[in-house]
Amino acid sequence: MLRIFAVSLLMFGTLLVADEPGSVKLAAPAGWGGETIKLPPGFAPDMKLKGSEHIRFAPGMMKPDSDSFFSYAFAFELEPKPVLTEAVVKDEFLKYYRGLCTAVLNGKIPDVDPSEFTLELRRVKSDAKPFSDEKAADRTMRYTGALDWVEPFATKEPQKLHLEIRTWARNDRNYIFACVSPQTRDTAIWKQLHTIRDDYLKK
Repeated sequence: MLRIFAVSLLMFGTLLVADEPGSVKLAAPAGWGGETIKLPPGFAPDMKLKGSEHIRFAPGMMKPDSDSFFSYAFAFELEPKPVLTEAVVKDEFLKYYRGLCTAVLNGKIPDVDPSEFTLELRRVKSDAKPFSDEKAADRTMRYTGALDWVEPFATKEPQKLHLEIRTWARNDRNYIFACVSPQTRDTAIWKQLHTIRDDYLKK
């Protein structure tokens, strides 16, 4: 069923055959899938963020009985505008997930209203070291969040996704990195997500 997710992204987004100049390889453990699409994607054309999204899916991404169901990591590599304020991040993520659900369900479950999806973000104190060339105004911002939405691929049922998000600016580009899973943060999948994130941040 992971193929369903990938095909949906290709249908409603634009696959990048090669990474854009300046992009950083997003590595993942063996068995993880991945795609790269342009932003804004076709399923959320009202997003203001422009650039590319690199995604890595856990092996159980589309298996509801798996302990890695709907667990994945992604990096947005973006143009320098808009500035990644908390309000911008929240608004853009809601557009992304609302658009994805709308496109995948395609009216098959009329009772689902994506406009009712909610995303709660909480800014957390950063213990991450700043980049050596980082200005004070551009330092990494960290958030934890919870998205209440309807998972449209495998279950078509309400789901709470936990998110850990980091944003920063570097070399005239904006970046967002997110770890996503419905699993609580004390489960094993988060260790794998953090490894992917930490490897990306080192580059």
